[in-house]
Amino acid sequence: MLMTRFRLAGRELFNNYFRTGGRDDAAWQALERFTTLEEHLFTALVAHPAGLPDSVYGFPHPSISVRLNCGSEAPWLLNRDLDSGYWDHPQAMVTSDAELQFARFFDWDVLDLIDYQYVRVVVKAWPSHPELVGKHALIECRLVEFRHPDGFVAGTSLPTI
Repeated sequence: MLMTRFRLAGRELFNNYFRTGGRDDAAWQALERFTTLEEHLFTALVAHPAGLPDSVYGFPHPSISVRLNCGSEAPWLLNRDLDSGYWDHPQAMVTSDAELQFARFFDWDVLDLIDYQYVRVVVKAWPSHPELVGKHALIECRLVEFRHPDGFVAGTSLPTI
């Protein structure tokens, strides 16, 4: 629930208050200001309420695992390299035995309206595909849930974040 609130708050703030509609220096400066705010927003809406250690938003968070909520496998876009702009690796499905770590919410065009349809994850472990450990991937938000690696969130009885 905390992650959903953060996702919605971030996209609404950007779309309504930081998006300029342009593709010029002013648009990039507004994105930079929003990125700084988004880091603080993550801490205020997710990390502190869940009792998670501080970390930099946009990098893999060691205390937030991402699990499939849609069965034993789901489509994803896996990075060709470890962390580049190419999302065309031939491994087109992820299975529920993969351990995924949250990095950030993702949208294709950072200057236009954002929806954060995807969550960017890092493959922490995957017994059936150890060669993919460390790679970044994109999974649709509707296909996942966010959990504390120990299965609980400090200060609550809820297992999801």
